[in-house]
Amino acid sequence: MNEPAHNFLYRIWPYLALTLAVAGFVVRMLLTSDRLPAVRRALPRAQRLWVGGWPWRLGWALLVAAHLAGLLFPQAILAWTRTPGRLFALEALGFVVGLAALAACIRVAWLHMRVQPRGGWSLVSDFADSVFLSLMFIGVGSGLLAAGLHRWGSAWGSVTMAPYAASLLHGRPVPAFVEHLPFLVRLHLFTAFAALAAFPASRLAVFPLVWAHRAIALAGRALAAVARPGAAWLRSKTAAWLWPEREVRWLVKARADGGPRKPPGKPPGWWQRPQGNGAGTLKHGGKTV
Repeated sequence: MNEPAHNFLYRIWPYLALTLAVAGFVVRMLLTSDRLPAVRRALPRAQRLWVGGWPWRLGWALLVAAHLAGLLFPQAILAWTRTPGRLFALEALGFVVGLAALAACIRVAWLHMRVQPRGGWSLVSDFADSVFLSLMFIGVGSGLLAAGLHRWGSAWGSVTMAPYAASLLHGRPVPAFVEHLPFLVRLHLFTAFAALAAFPASRLAVFPLVWAHRAIALAGRALAAVARPGAAWLRSKTAAWLWPEREVRWLVKARADGGPRKPPGKPPGWWQRPQGNGAGTLKHGGKTV
């Protein structure tokens, strides 16, 4: 394999697939932000098509758990497979789980082809489901063939795939761990990242989509509840500083009858002052009393 393809497949492609998956999911969240009821109505049909009953869910759960165990606990897997009996048992169990996943893919493909289009079931979604399902078929099939032709994958996978995954997480990929593996194993690795990139466009993505919308709604309510006392305190403390009350208060209040009111404390005019020497003199009949 030439150097550019080598760098792309084992250094760039995993991060590119993850970026496409995150960007696609964010775009789909933005597009469905005002159509959440329609997304929720698609949940039952997506569940019948992709998830099925509890046997199919159990098969997918065991498949994911087997891969996570090999990646997260490689030392424990190596310790378990030191004896031939345990190695045989683990290989047989993994092959049975792979067959269950293949049967689940066949079931999904059968339902996908025979279900008639209905309202809201677009051609774009059908194409996205077909791409995602094809990648799942290739991934599961290559994994089963690799397990059958290249035996004891649970042992050598712990010293190759697990360190490579750790190097990806640290941001320093080491292709030497996987570049010399059999073609079926490398194909299995490539299609796994390709399926991750295509996942947001499939109908299976409606499940995390609804969960994400619910989480955002709950976070928004919690943030509003936390910010409400702070906003009240901010209004009470800064309003008097931004808009001082003395500058906006009316100095002269309007009378109840609507007429003008003389400002308090203003001395009367000369024509209103009493005549005479005493402060209490009054006029009666034109004479000063």
